[in-house]
Amino acid sequence: MAKQSKEFGEGIGNSGFTLGILSILLAGTMGILIAVVGLIFSVLQQRKNPTKLGKVGVILNIIGFILSIAFIIYLVPIFQSTLQA
Repeated sequence: MAKQSKEFGEGIGNSGFTLGILSILLAGTMGILIAVVGLIFSVLQQRKNPTKLGKVGVILNIIGFILSIAFIIYLVPIFQSTLQA
């Protein structure tokens, strides 16, 4: 039983890391959603069994969240003004 929970914990960290990469690549509204889920997974991994992959996942998800917010605040109004002209 203990072996299954350890593997499950490592899977959560891997998922958080992968979602962190996707949140950066898909910056925007989808990036925000992915970053929040990935951050939850990475934090759960760090609380259960701290790993380097979990720590990198936290960092990547925070970067993805910030890039997504910046994309929405700065680039969406620019695209809207070019479409209206």
